Amino acid sequence: MPELYYKTCGSAMKLSPDEEIELIRVRLLEQERLRETFRITRRQAAIMMLMARGCPQTALSLGVTERMDAIASLVEQLHEQLNNKEGQYIAPPGCEVHHYSVKRPSGVYGYKKLTAREPIFEPSIEKQLVKVIHLSHDNDPRFLEAQLGIERRNRLMRVRTLLTTAESLLRSCANTLREESPEDNSLLIRAPEVEPVLQERLASE
Repeated sequence: MPELYYKTCGSAMKLSPDEEIELIRVRLLEQERLRETFRITRRQAAIMMLMARGCPQTALSLGVTERMDAIASLVEQLHEQLNNKEGQYIAPPGCEVHHYSVKRPSGVYGYKKLTAREPIFEPSIEKQLVKVIHLSHDNDPRFLEAQLGIERRNRLMRVRTLLTTAESLLRSCANTLREESPEDNSLLIRAPEVEPVLQERLASE
């Protein structure tokens, strides 16, 4: 049989990577050795050899899966944190709290107001949208909640910026994997199972 293997492998070297060659497969069935033939390409044989001898790695062994799991866990945490903000006031973009003074006979008093560049707030009396909501003094809950609303908005906008960067990086990851050549898809091909002796002969060529 060795002469047959070497003769076959020598002939195979003249073929292109994707041309098929017919090889022998030996199976043990109920104590009887059955010889069968199967067809395989040089590329498939090369993959079989590298998968058997080349210490093949996976996304898991290279730490890629671990990083993806960590990202998925963090995304889940973000969803939970965002859900916890339901029912809390978040100020619109561009809105800020300003201080203003009111002069009265008894003195000058400071007050707060939430202002927008355009009329976007619901009116309390008027029929049209307004640009200002009066929040009273420093210790009034209206001012305190409005101030918290601005802080929440700023944090969320910062998170949006970070997520945009993360999205870009993840898209680069997807594009990097997508950039494999068509030949790389042959890695998905599983060569037929062969007797270890025959596999060793192929791997050694």
